[in-house]
Amino acid sequence: MISRPGDPGARPAEEAPAAVTAPAPAATPAASAAVDRPALLGHDYWLVRSAPLPGTTGADIARHADDHVAWLLKLEADGVVFLSGPLTSGPGVAPGAGVTVLRADSAADAAAIAAADPFVLAGLRTFEVFGWRVNEGAVAVQLSLGTGRYTWG
Repeated sequence: MISRPGDPGARPAEEAPAAVTAPAPAATPAASAAVDRPALLGHDYWLVRSAPLPGTTGADIARHADDHVAWLLKLEADGVVFLSGPLTSGPGVAPGAGVTVLRADSAADAAAIAAADPFVLAGLRTFEVFGWRVNEGAVAVQLSLGTGRYTWG
């Protein structure tokens, strides 16, 4: 990270960044103090697991992919989509399989959103809605204001 003079934590530009090392492994739950449960995120979302209907091909999915992505990007811009993407491996995974995590008030609202998916409307896939609570995890994003590039990891 580069900071400007006067910024809190600013360092001279010629100073080499500190080495980053992996933290020491945490103690196992049995060996550590009790988990601070109130500190867990505990935010609720709706996970939509989509599955292709029998006979759906990669070509079928490709024909509707632009409409599907446009639909998702609109939902993202509206603050409805948290995460979304295709499943790439695992039991029963085929073209059209995917997971989307939605912000919605209820399972019925999430199902109504999922039912408007162009893949569903084209008769290419079906879906199931699950309540999903995020308790753990981390997301790191670095955004360069100068170049407009980002890294996700």
